[in-house]
Amino acid sequence: MANDGSAQAPDPGCLILTGMPGAGKSTSAPLVAAHFPRAAHISGDVLSYMVVQGRVGFTGTPPEEADRQLLLCLRNMCTLANNFAENGVFPILEYTIDNRRLLDHMLALLRPRPVMLVVLAPPLEVCLARNAARPPRERVDLDYSPYYRAMEHNLAGVGWWLDTATMTPEQTAATIAHHAQEKATVEPPPSPCHAPHVPRPHR
Repeated sequence: MANDGSAQAPDPGCLILTGMPGAGKSTSAPLVAAHFPRAAHISGDVLSYMVVQGRVGFTGTPPEEADRQLLLCLRNMCTLANNFAENGVFPILEYTIDNRRLLDHMLALLRPRPVMLVVLAPPLEVCLARNAARPPRERVDLDYSPYYRAMEHNLAGVGWWLDTATMTPEQTAATIAHHAQEKATVEPPPSPCHAPHVPRPHR
């Protein structure tokens, strides 16, 4: 399946692509976008690093500020996605979402659009090996094993879980572009969500 812009995007829907570091999110997302006539890749990491002074990462301190900036990043992602979708551009939101509260927060911000969730889910050892092989400046220097287990527990049965351990990025993108609409649609929460407390896995 060539990335020739021939895939059909749900109008006016959007796609959330998530997974742990090393799962292939940032590599696959722009390749998925290339399968559609008009599509945008919205990277949570890129938006997060737009805070050039005072940025606090997800595991940073104080935790209250880390949570606030995480929710700000998600809100910015969803605002961009809505703007793109309203103008006929299929948005692909790419970030690590490891629990249902954060997902429901995004679904509420994106409502009433149809939303697809694809979780790239190669085994943990594959994610760790891929992360270790990255250049030092791109490597995630964090034991994210607890977050992997949290994602498995908190998002089990939600969306489409895709094991990409034996797939190339191009194969991953083609599979998502041509099958996500039938396999990955998620239902929105019953009512608009308030900003959630961000649960942190025990180490």
